[in-house]
Amino acid sequence: MSRPDPWGLPPGKLPGAMLERLLVKYHTPPDASVLVDTSYGFDAAAIRLGDETLLVKSDPITFAGSNAAHFLVSVNANDIACLGGTPRWMTLVALLPEHSTTPQLVEGLFADVQRACEVEGISLIGGHTEITIGVDRPLLIGTLLGTIGPYGLLKPGEARAGDELWMSHNPGIEGTALLAFEREQELTAALGPEIVKAAQAMLQHPGISVSRDANNLLATGIVTALHDATEGGVATAIHEIAAASGLGAAVDGAAISILPETAAITTHFGLDPLGLISSGALLIATTPGRESLLNTCNVPLTRIGVLTDQPGRVTISTERGEQNLQRFDSDELARALAT
Repeated sequence: MSRPDPWGLPPGKLPGAMLERLLVKYHTPPDASVLVDTSYGFDAAAIRLGDETLLVKSDPITFAGSNAAHFLVSVNANDIACLGGTPRWMTLVALLPEHSTTPQLVEGLFADVQRACEVEGISLIGGHTEITIGVDRPLLIGTLLGTIGPYGLLKPGEARAGDELWMSHNPGIEGTALLAFEREQELTAALGPEIVKAAQAMLQHPGISVSRDANNLLATGIVTALHDATEGGVATAIHEIAAASGLGAAVDGAAISILPETAAITTHFGLDPLGLISSGALLIATTPGRESLLNTCNVPLTRIGVLTDQPGRVTISTERGEQNLQRFDSDELARALAT
């Protein structure tokens, strides 16, 4: 396993505390039309344009070689959905590797982007492509624009202490599928083809899109915050959903269920599944005591904790007692792919 550069930051997100400090220190001039701007834990922006509101999200795909277009469209659409929006238009920057980019690779990439956009009802409206020195795989960067859906804008930062914290599906769906594709030969030899094929299938079932789940949950009228668990996994997402509202969180570790495929693959690489990139797992804060309404939304949910009035304090209770929940600024996936 490669060791981190002692003089530099590790691969992955900027450390949360550093990013939060930089966003405050280098904040640009305010604009009254900006309804949701740059803050730690805010994953997309909202801008008022006359009587309309435009939602804006940018995200790259840097880990995936296989199915990169599917990952790109889903992770951008997820953050639009978490604001209560509908994804509409996308621009794409594709940085392609020198020496290994063929006409067939480029055509396949365009076909994959078309299919992924069609699933979410998104129109590709522009972007940029180039063969780039210094990259070893296609790097895709999407900017997705959306509009407000039928239940209105859900601004980050409006959860309250005492709100219940729920999670849809399971941790590590995205990372499990990605590792099953990127390390297929190694994992097949170690775990057998059945585990690997089942892990790859998780990309589609349960899948990494949360758009439909978010819409169903918003229909209940009791959701105070939504957050897609992406890079840094469920653990980091819990920190982020709490920080966005200036709160803490107390998490019941026993309530968080790890799928067998995720357990097998993370054990093989020595990873913590709570720190593994987890698109498809949606964190939901709700008004307390309204569980009966959640039962109507046709989304598999688990109550995993509560938001607290202790900003910055995020704990998890396990069989070893209560401890601070680790925040993974460098995703566990990066450690696995570095081996």
